[in-house]
Amino acid sequence: MKVAIVQVPYPQPGEALKTLQWQIDLLNNWEDKSVDLIIFPENANCTGYTDKANMLELINNQGKLFEQAMEENAKRLNSTIVSGLMTLDENGILRNQLAVYPPDGEKFIPYTKVHLVEPEIAKGIVAGEGAKVFEYKGVRFGAAICFDYYFPELFIEYAKARIDVMIIASHQRQERPEILDFVTRTRAFDLGCTVLRAAPAMYTANVGGKSMAVAPDGTVIADAGGVPGVIYCEIDPKKRFTRPASYGEPDNVIDYREALLLSRSHVDK
Repeated sequence: MKVAIVQVPYPQPGEALKTLQWQIDLLNNWEDKSVDLIIFPENANCTGYTDKANMLELINNQGKLFEQAMEENAKRLNSTIVSGLMTLDENGILRNQLAVYPPDGEKFIPYTKVHLVEPEIAKGIVAGEGAKVFEYKGVRFGAAICFDYYFPELFIEYAKARIDVMIIASHQRQERPEILDFVTRTRAFDLGCTVLRAAPAMYTANVGGKSMAVAPDGTVIADAGGVPGVIYCEIDPKKRFTRPASYGEPDNVIDYREALLLSRSHVDK
């Protein structure tokens, strides 16, 4: 599977429309039709909003143009496009969600952010209910959004569900890069599967960024660092981290995640 992870430039104050246009232009000018999966960060339809009113304005205007660009280009490129979106339903309920635009079907939303931060709660954003696995073209995906990243219990549920690939759509704008690197690699190791993380690039390389692809053993496959752009990588969704089950058993090679799940099942009893 060929994957492209988009590290969007976080807008300077008052330049949210500029970043949205950057995303739209990127998709409309995309010519590489060999990419299977394209990933955008959290809040990609309203990144850089200043308050709730501004967020709603972006969602309902330029954000809709970005959604339209994802839908049209998924079909044009024959690629699946995944993005974090702030959504507003017919009842006026706001949710922070992951949307999937397949090339051969309709948009669907498999996951809603579970762990909200205080500013989201203050805006009336409604949380999701837990880990949600979705299967597409024979691959079992898990999803997490931004603050979810810090809660290992969510990832334990995904490990139990034996997902193949974890997508993390982030908007972390204050975390140090070395922390983002460490936690992303840890999550891959916890899950025993490939992790794909998309986040915005901030004004300086000292915070944020670090859109990454990480292998099941914690090895970094691709890393965007702190600059805007697109990183590409090839992954095997079914790849697992295998190792000897324990010291002194060199021939007892086991899927690392299966070993953890087996041990956890004994503890749960």
